[in-house]
Amino acid sequence: MAARIILANCRLRIKTKAGTLASGADKVKSISLAGIREGAEGQSLLDVAGAIGTVISNPVLEVLRVDENVVSAE
Repeated sequence: MAARIILANCRLRIKTKAGTLASGADKVKSISLAGIREGAEGQSLLDVAGAIGTVISNPVLEVLRVDENVVSAE
């Protein structure tokens, strides 16, 4: 029996620097956007994160695309 992988959900996660911890490490907060189109290209995702970065008070540290997949038997 073959297995099949189906994209169930795609999100864009933007990690921002919200300050500094006592240890000196960055305090990180995340912004998450659901419903990202499966075929969205990397440059488009970076452009969106950059645009959001211009209207929030915390600098953007990292941009992640998070795909959730369902694995099922065919």
